[in-house]
Amino acid sequence: IAYFYWCQEKGYARYTGTNDGSQDWKYRAQGWISVMKLDAIVAMIIYTLVTSVFYLLGASILFGKESLPEGTDLILALASIYTSSLGEGAKVVYLIGGFFALYSSVFATLAYWTRLFPDIFLSLKAIEVTEVNTVVRILAFLFPLAWIVMYWTVQLPGVLVLIGGLIGSILLLVTLYIGIQFRQKNLKLGFGYSIISRLFFWISVGSILGVSIYGIIQVWN
Repeated sequence: IAYFYWCQEKGYARYTGTNDGSQDWKYRAQGWISVMKLDAIVAMIIYTLVTSVFYLLGASILFGKESLPEGTDLILALASIYTSSLGEGAKVVYLIGGFFALYSSVFATLAYWTRLFPDIFLSLKAIEVTEVNTVVRILAFLFPLAWIVMYWTVQLPGVLVLIGGLIGSILLLVTLYIGIQFRQKNLKLGFGYSIISRLFFWISVGSILGVSIYGIIQVWN
């Protein structure tokens, strides 16, 4: 979902212009679609490799332990992923790197949420178009404040991760619905007719649906 806002604000496909039904417009649009496909493929490869490495490291450290650490001790337990393989000196490097990694994640999430929620409010006709920028500024202050209060109130990183996973799983279903609707619109424009396109699209639909349902069940249990 966030990718849409990034593309829009960075000017992706701006050169394509307004759809006038011409072949030139379709050619320009297909060119930008190819760029976004490349974006998606490269991102998929990077995320898959990085996630796999972290998963294997975590599994190797936590394997055999009867219970997971509770509260903020979970952060130190995660640090042991590196200290067990690189030595105690790696803990400081891990904590510093973890801070910047989390900061960048919060920064990106904030940029995304402050654009998503005003769009939702617009769809519900709760605000006017002229109020969007004001709402963005207000949310840019309220969201970090809410996150800080939640952390200091709960102080259970593991629980917060599960809550985030539940929200992510639900948003996957929203993304799935939007994707299907968007594809139907693209079909009317003459995009996505190939067999390969249809095959990979429905494979993606099935995969996202399965992961979303699995995530909700895991958190619920």
